[in-house]
Formats: sequence, structure tokens, C-alpha cells
Amino acid sequence: MLTSLVVSIKAVRSGIINGGTSRAVHGFWFQHWGDVDPSLAEALHAPAETPPFTLSPLRGVGYPRGGKVHVRAGEAAWFRVAALSQRVSQALREGWAPQLPQTVELAGLPWRVTGRTISPGEHPWAGQISYKVLGEEHLFSVKPPRSWEFEFFTPTAFHGTVGHLPFPLPDSLVSSWLRRWQAFAPIRFSEELPQMVREGVVVSSYRLKTVPVRFGKRLTVGCVGSYKLNALNLEPADRAALDALAHYAFFCGSGHRTTQGMGMTRVNSDE
Repeated sequence: MLTSLVVSIKAVRSGIINGGTSRAVHGFWFQHWGDVDPSLAEALHAPAETPPFTLSPLRGVGYPRGGKVHVRAGEAAWFRVAALSQRVSQALREGWAPQLPQTVELAGLPWRVTGRTISPGEHPWAGQISYKVLGEEHLFSVKPPRSWEFEFFTPTAFHGTVGHLPFPLPDSLVSSWLRRWQAFAPIRFSEELPQMVREGVVVSSYRLKTVPVRFGKRLTVGCVGSYKLNALNLEPADRAALDALAHYAFFCGSGHRTTQGMGMTRVNSDE
């Protein structure tokens, strides 16, 4: 099961957030798990090659300017937490979300919780679907799409030969989704899919800009904006697998540091 929960909040008082807001969401995620389910909190803290969750930064308050985010009393914001495994999804829905306090502290400021939802009808970044249904919706299409247009909503970066690359090369993009899919989904895809994408898919257009992300003292540069892929030489079954992964990206994110607010992604198929 995949679950994306959006929490809406309002600032109780005015204040300044130093640096980015991803660290605040990350800290509250673990703090609240410690209150709700200490054993799961410990499991989520353990080092893992593929963590079973992704997190957003605070949205609605803008990016830092001069290293600071200015917040006004009553200002509305939201953040999203997404679970990629059955265990974490169930615990999120049955424990973490229902037991949210009326007021939470994020980045040293108090915020009143004004709502929470997993319904996409209530918030475009909320949702819930099983791996089985997601696979059935895309893998058995008679005519799989040949093109996909993506929005990178938060800064997205990938491991480069040296440092990070703030541009989504098609095979790197697909590799990041495939790694998470193979870790948690009951249906497995070919490990050769990134190579097939490298040879048969092209970037047909993009409107991206680079944005720096600060998490504590660490600075990473990622890209945000729109981006389009076209499949020029990919068999229908491989296009169907790519289509499933492209929609999976809504939950799992793209690229590096998706548990720290980076890589929020959504797709609209052209066909």
C-alpha cells in the first residue's frame, strides 16, 4: 500500500526560520513516531539503502532568502509525508495521523494543525493506492503512452560522477524509481529497464531552474520545473513498466534525499 498524507497548518505567531524547512519536517516526523510507535521509530531511524518513506519541506512559506524564511502569524502552510511499505502505510493511517496534536512545533515555531487528508480531492499531493491497483492501471494498457510530462515540485538531484547532478537524465530518473519499486512492490520489473530507457528514451523538452537546498550545514543544488520524455525505441511492455514507475514517482519521489524534502514529482501522460 502507498499512502500520501498532507497535513495543513497555520502559524500561531510570527517568526523566522533559519535555513530550509526540510529539516523541521524530518525532525517532527521522527519525534511524533517516537510518541506514537517507538519500535517503528527505531526501525525507521536504522540505516537503510531504501527508506520506506518520503517527506516534503514546508510548503506555502516560500524558499529561504538570505538563509531565512519569514513567517507571519496566521500564515497557512502544509507538508506531506508518504509511506511506501504496507507496515508504514498502515501505521501512518491508524496511528501517526490520528494522533497528531492540535499544535506542533516546526523549526522552533508553534503551528496549529488545521487539517489532514489522504484524499486527492482535498489536496493534489494527497493520495492512496495499492501496488496491485497501480500495476493493473498501467501494466495492462493496450496502448501504453509514448510520452510523459513531469513536474519536479521540490529541488531534485542525482548522484553524479563527482558530487550531485541537478538534472534528471532519463536512466538516472528511472533507476531512482526502480530501486524503490523493487524494494517494496510485490511485482518486480526488469533490472535492465534503465539501460533500455538510456537507449530508447529522449528528453524532448524541459523548463528547469536550479535551486539550492540547505539541510543543516549541508547544501545541495537541485532542479525544479517541467520536463518531458519521449519513448522513441521502447517495446510496449517496457513503456507500460515505465508508465507505472512514472506514476509511482508521485509517492516515492525522484533522485537523492527524498526523505529530506527533495525530489517531489508528479506526472501527466500525454496519451
